[in-house]
Amino acid sequence: MRAYLTAEWGKAVARPYYRIYLTVMAALAAALALIWWWTGREGMFQGSFGECLSLLIPFFSAGIYLAVIVADAVFSDQYKTGTLKNEVSYGLPRVRIYLGKLATAAAAGLLLVFLTLLAYAVLCRLLIPAGPEDWQAVQTFLFRLLAAVPLWLGALALTMAVMFNVGQTIPVMVVVLLLLAGLGPVFRGMMRLAGGWLAGWAEVLYRLTLTAPMDLGAVSLWDPAYLLWCWGVGLLWSAGSTAVGLALFARRDIH
Repeated sequence: MRAYLTAEWGKAVARPYYRIYLTVMAALAAALALIWWWTGREGMFQGSFGECLSLLIPFFSAGIYLAVIVADAVFSDQYKTGTLKNEVSYGLPRVRIYLGKLATAAAAGLLLVFLTLLAYAVLCRLLIPAGPEDWQAVQTFLFRLLAAVPLWLGALALTMAVMFNVGQTIPVMVVVLLLLAGLGPVFRGMMRLAGGWLAGWAEVLYRLTLTAPMDLGAVSLWDPAYLLWCWGVGLLWSAGSTAVGLALFARRDIH
């Protein structure tokens, strides 16, 4: 497994797709930091370093959808290119193939997140003056990041499960985006329109969607209930998607 992970990691980070994605995300983070600096110089924004970190928190919800791109960069149309068929024909266990690519995608995604946020934070610290409330803002930033990571990983696991079992890229994107973006509004609509036990079940199901914790606005700093909710939902989707995806892939004919 170690040799397989090493090989998969080498292929993933060497792909132009992943490198371009990483470069674009880091550039967008740097551009956002430069915007805060420029607006501050022009007198339109007088925020501190900590406030700049807080302004990035609403963008965390986009990470659920950006995880789809990470999965695509790592999986990289392996049905179309025939590399997946070659691995299976070579005799590699399907469990190793599946879990190896999933672990590689998770590592590649976390590296992308780390480098993107690091670029943003370092530039903001260099360009934007410190403020008296910065430590509180830094804690809030780290708290919301810690809560967001398992939700991103859940979206990544879901995407990988669909990619392993649907051969075409466009149907994969449609299915994943419908599941990520569509379930929450459907259950919220049922909560408003339905009554009695149906509304209660709709609320339970809504709280189990990956986007539900992100919909919550103000959260108390280091609220253990919120962290438990985010990690519970994220791990549920990660484990469930992996179990279903692996079970289907184990029985799939590879053409």
